[in-house]
Amino acid sequence: MSHAWSSSGEKRTIWWYYEPSGQIVDYLKDMRDAVHYGLLKSEELRRTNGKIPSPIDLRREIKPWFDSTYGYAKHHINPVCRSAVAIFRSFRKNRKGKRYPEARKLSMRLDSELVKLQDGFIRITIRPQEYEYIPVNGKHAKYSEYSQYRISELLLTDRKVVLSFTKPDQKEIREKKIGMDVNFRNLSMTVINDGNVEGVLEESTGNIVKVQNDYSRRRRKVQKHVMNPRKRQRKLREARGRQANRVKDALHKTSAKLVDENPDATFVVEDLTNIRKTSHPYGEKLRTYLNRWPYAEFLRMLEYKSPNKIIKVNPGGTSSECPVCGEKVKHPTWKISRCENCDRDYDRDRLASLAISLRGLDLCGDPFPVSAVTSVPSVMDEYLYVRKQPGLSGAGSTEAAYVPNKVVHKIA
Repeated sequence: MSHAWSSSGEKRTIWWYYEPSGQIVDYLKDMRDAVHYGLLKSEELRRTNGKIPSPIDLRREIKPWFDSTYGYAKHHINPVCRSAVAIFRSFRKNRKGKRYPEARKLSMRLDSELVKLQDGFIRITIRPQEYEYIPVNGKHAKYSEYSQYRISELLLTDRKVVLSFTKPDQKEIREKKIGMDVNFRNLSMTVINDGNVEGVLEESTGNIVKVQNDYSRRRRKVQKHVMNPRKRQRKLREARGRQANRVKDALHKTSAKLVDENPDATFVVEDLTNIRKTSHPYGEKLRTYLNRWPYAEFLRMLEYKSPNKIIKVNPGGTSSECPVCGEKVKHPTWKISRCENCDRDYDRDRLASLAISLRGLDLCGDPFPVSAVTSVPSVMDEYLYVRKQPGLSGAGSTEAAYVPNKVVHKIA
């Protein structure tokens, strides 16, 4: 049974029109009323706690009311809470002069626990031991193929049925792994193949930052100099749309290039879910870059373009622990990771990519072998920090780093 709040795998969807029964219409009306009640409670929770509630928080708040008002199966409260929070988030972001959010359409997304395919019909559990049946459009070109997969969810309206399936994830984890540290202006990557560190790669993302900064300046000028409110809003909307298109185009090109150049590699990335919600005392400029950088969108593109599985690792300590010896590193400047045990100044981004690669190996049950640490000294100079000087292209232009045996063996 899939979790009520999430699902994984590739989605496949079919839809068709239908004539709803009276019970289905009554059910959709009740769910619309329940969503409206959830919207009111969401506003109360936001005023009380200072933030928009999650679906789980909202469920905890309205479950007694829902159970006493309706006699539906207990799982029906899950899509009600998800829909209410989604509408409320959209309302808070794009208010458009409205004072209160409201649910108008007769539609509901049902979890897989409430839906089952049975003898050419979709069986929907309305109440315990009480079902409603909707004929399936078996003539759909993809139905015979998709019906072999697990049902993900059912979107039910007063006119249309949208049935989604989850295709099992068949992507593999390859021997070659590329640990990627995603930064504002570049992607630093460490390549490990057959337990050996093959080298360091870098891909610039400075064009994305430039586009974001350029359009940020344009929006400030529009807000300052355009006095007509309607014209100002139109100009700002156009600027946001053009920025989004240019950023998305750059992300597509970058992700496609990485996948095309490394078709036999598994990418290892940091799991930065909810990073924007952390309470670190970042400066204003860093918070601006942090909120702008489309990390989730880039990772989504990388996942669906890559023929191999993407591994996500814990990001804690990737920039504060030395992956060579395991000691804490200091940061005299943002770009430098200084390890006193190794007596070296490393490039922060590149060293973090090595730490991410090693965590990916550990997560796959393939820790970095002691027999392979001989490859580390040969590429360690690529991790050293080098100041930008005329004639030097970056890290890797200094003398090769010597790593003592007692330090090398701690890598394993």
